[in-house]
Amino acid sequence: MNGAKVLVKLLKEYNVEVIFGVPGDTSIQFYEALHDAKKDIIHVMARDERSASFMADAYARISHKPGICECPSGAGPLYAIPGIAEADASSIPVILMTSDIPLSGEGKKTITELNCQKLFEPITKWSAQVKTVNQLPEVIRRAFRVATSGRPGAVHLALPQEVVVEEFTKGVNEIYSEKDCQSYPAYRTRGSRKTLEAAVKLLIGAQKPVIIAGGGTKHSQANNEIAELSQILMAPVVTTISGQGIMPDNELLALGVIGDNGFHPHAHKAVKEGDVLLYIGCKMGSVSTIKWTLPSRDSGQTIIQIDLDPELLSNNYKNSISIAGDARLTLRDLIALLKIENISREPSDWIDDLNSVRKKFWCNTKEELSSNTVPLKPQRVIAELNKRITSPVVVIADAGTPTPYITRFLKLDEEGIFIIPRAYGGLGYAIPALVGAHFARPEAKLIGLGMSAGEMETLVRLNIPAILIHFNNECFGWIKALQALHAKGKYYSVDFSNSNPSKVAEGFGLKAMSISDPDALTDGLDMAFSSDKPIFLDIVSESEVTELPPVASWLKAAQKKQKPILHT
Repeated sequence: MNGAKVLVKLLKEYNVEVIFGVPGDTSIQFYEALHDAKKDIIHVMARDERSASFMADAYARISHKPGICECPSGAGPLYAIPGIAEADASSIPVILMTSDIPLSGEGKKTITELNCQKLFEPITKWSAQVKTVNQLPEVIRRAFRVATSGRPGAVHLALPQEVVVEEFTKGVNEIYSEKDCQSYPAYRTRGSRKTLEAAVKLLIGAQKPVIIAGGGTKHSQANNEIAELSQILMAPVVTTISGQGIMPDNELLALGVIGDNGFHPHAHKAVKEGDVLLYIGCKMGSVSTIKWTLPSRDSGQTIIQIDLDPELLSNNYKNSISIAGDARLTLRDLIALLKIENISREPSDWIDDLNSVRKKFWCNTKEELSSNTVPLKPQRVIAELNKRITSPVVVIADAGTPTPYITRFLKLDEEGIFIIPRAYGGLGYAIPALVGAHFARPEAKLIGLGMSAGEMETLVRLNIPAILIHFNNECFGWIKALQALHAKGKYYSVDFSNSNPSKVAEGFGLKAMSISDPDALTDGLDMAFSSDKPIFLDIVSESEVTELPPVASWLKAAQKKQKPILHT
C-alpha cells in the first residue's frame, strides 16, 4: 500500500464516515484512495476550504465524533484558518489534513510552498508535518487522541507528497485505532472525592442555588445530569449562548440565557440573587458575565466551578471550590453523593418568583413577537419559526443580526439543537454548517440563518432539505448600531446597495422567495416547512439601528444617551 491507502485505511479504523474537502493537484493520490473506499467513507466536496472546515466543525458538534476535513496546498490552508480557529477555541475536535508539496521541493520556491505546520500552531492543539510514510499510523493515532482528549480541539497534519505516494513498509498490524478516541470527550476525568464532598456540603446549605451551564455541558452530553441535579437541588438552570438547549425551554427550572447578548431578565435575576452559583463547562468570559459584572465581584456569592480544563478554573472569578473534570462524570458523582444525603426539596417561593418574572417577560413580548410592521422585525421571524418547529431540529446561525433574537426568543425541546460560532463570530458559518449537520443527523429538520452563498449549490447537489433564512436589512446592522451609539451616528462603510439575493439562490437551483410583509412570511415558512428540498427565504427586516436588539450593554448605553431613534 502507498501512504494514501494507509491513510484511508486508518480513517476507516477510526470509524470515519464522512470527510469534507476540496480537491487539488497535491491530493490526487488521496482522492484515488478515497474513490476506492467510497462505500465506507463519503467525501463531501465543498466550494471552498473555509466551508469544508465549517462543515467538519458542525458535524463534530452534533455527531460527537471528530470532524475530518482536507484541502490542497497553498491557498487551501489559508482559507481553512477561520474554521479551524473557531473549532479549537470552541473545544471542537476537528482534524485538518493538508496535502503538501514534496519535501524535496522545500526552500526552492515551489509553487504553493507554505509552512503549514507553523501556520496552524497558534490556532490548534497540535500541528505537525508527517515526515515519512511509515510514521502515518503513529501520527494519525496521536491526532485523534489529541483532538478528542482533555479539552477537545483542532489538530492539523501536513502531508508532503512523498508521504502519500511512497510505499508503506511496516506490517499491516501497525494500522489500528484507539477505540476510545473515535468519539469525544475521550478519557473522561473526574474530580477528587474530597473536593466533591466539599461541593455537596455547599450545595446542601444553599438557600438559592443556581446552575450556570456553558457549552462544555453540551460537548459532554450532560443533558440528563443537568436536569437531575436541578431537580434534586430545586435549582434554576441558566445557560450561556453556547449552552442554550441543554434543557427544554418549557421546563419550570429552565430560565434561559444570561449575558450581554440576547439575555433573559429572569435568568439575570437568578444569577444576581443566587447564594451559591455552580458554573459547569463555562469559561466565564466577557459575554456571559457582561464583562465580569454578572455576578458582581463584590457580591459575596459562593462560586463553584466545574471545567475539563484546569487552566480555566478561578481564571476570572475567585472560586470557593474548583473541580477539574468532565461535566457528565462530575455531575454523576455529585448526584450520587447528594442522594446519600436524601435531599428532597419542593419549588421555593423564590422559584415561583423567578417564574412569575419569566411569565411577565413573555407577556410583555407578545406585541413585538406578533408585530405586523414593515420592515419585519427579526423577533417576529423567530416567533413564526417557533410555531412550526418540530423535533428533531437543528438551528444554525451566523453571528450578527440573528444572535440576540434567537438566544432570547427561540424555543427548543429536548431534541432541539442550536449552534452558533461563539469563539470568533466568523460570518459565513451557517450554510456550510448545515451540510455538516445533515451528515451528523440526517433525520433532523435544518434551519440556517446566515450568509455563505457558494454552498447553496452544495445543498442543491446533495439534496439537503434545509431552510435558509436571510435577514436582509441592507447593512452591517450590528456595526451600524454601534456607530449610532458610539460614533454620533456617523455611518461609514456599513450600508449595502439594494439587491435581490433570492435571484442568486434561484440561480443555484434553490426555490426562493422575497418576503417583505407578514402574509408573505406566513406563506413562505409554510412552504419551507412542508418541502423536502432546500428553500431560501430573503426577509426584508428592520435593522438594529431602529430596533435595538436585546443586548444589555447597548440598552444601557442607549438609555444614558437618550437616543430617541433606538427602541428599548
